[in-house]
Amino acid sequence: MSVKTASLENRIRQCWEQLSSHEQRLADVILAAPGQLAMNTATELARSAGVSKATTTRFFRHLGYDNYDAARRQARDMQNSGSPLYLQQFQSGSPLDAVIQNHLEREVANLVNTYRSLDAQQLGDITQAVAGARRVVVMGWRFSQTIAAMLYRDLIHVHHDVRLLPRAGDSLAEHLAVLGPLDVAICVGLRRRMPALEAAMNAMAELRVPMLYLSDVLSGKPSRQATWIIRCHTEGSLIFDSTASLSGVCNLLCSLVARERGKARNDQLALIESVHQWLDELE
Repeated sequence: MSVKTASLENRIRQCWEQLSSHEQRLADVILAAPGQLAMNTATELARSAGVSKATTTRFFRHLGYDNYDAARRQARDMQNSGSPLYLQQFQSGSPLDAVIQNHLEREVANLVNTYRSLDAQQLGDITQAVAGARRVVVMGWRFSQTIAAMLYRDLIHVHHDVRLLPRAGDSLAEHLAVLGPLDVAICVGLRRRMPALEAAMNAMAELRVPMLYLSDVLSGKPSRQATWIIRCHTEGSLIFDSTASLSGVCNLLCSLVARERGKARNDQLALIESVHQWLDELE
């Protein structure tokens, strides 16, 4: 990896022995919360580290940046990508009550902003498509699979054929090759997406599979192949992205699909309850 493409943290670690004591003090402050570069000016950063602005300028040039703004742009790119290292806010001095209140307000704001952005006509079209699909495939990678699994767990109660991908140890081709226009894929793509998601959606586009794409506000490249897109607000108040709006939208979508399926839903739920009793699975 060249110096020009290396992350801020890697540049600091590579140059640590060559840094002056003042520069190492500045480096310690930055490594504690790299995301502050995206918000602070060079003067503010120097003040927080107790060094001069001239030391700050030398420090970033020493790391291979043309200037402070170049490092700041890289930090903003890392924030936008969803890196927890860059999302964490330096709040060690904040009272716990204030942190909790700020977190609550952010969660509520994400819910409100997401629900306000929902298009009722589009949501109705999605509901009908999922409810009437021959087969529903739900897929996601990394943390997105956690949300995909949430959808899967609810949909299997009301739809006769729902599959969660990718499955451990399997390649995708065997599962995607059987899909077509009569099926629906629900693709979850939260930021820090893996390239496999875009590749899978490109393949399903070739197979003419209708696709719902559930994403954060910055939906990225996979959105180009989606039939429908629902963008959720996921801004976090601390180190991790919020999932409150995603949970709410998943619950709403699955409930609407259940309502749309009517008698077929009730018949399936009744059969599931009977099998639970046969197997003595639940308390």
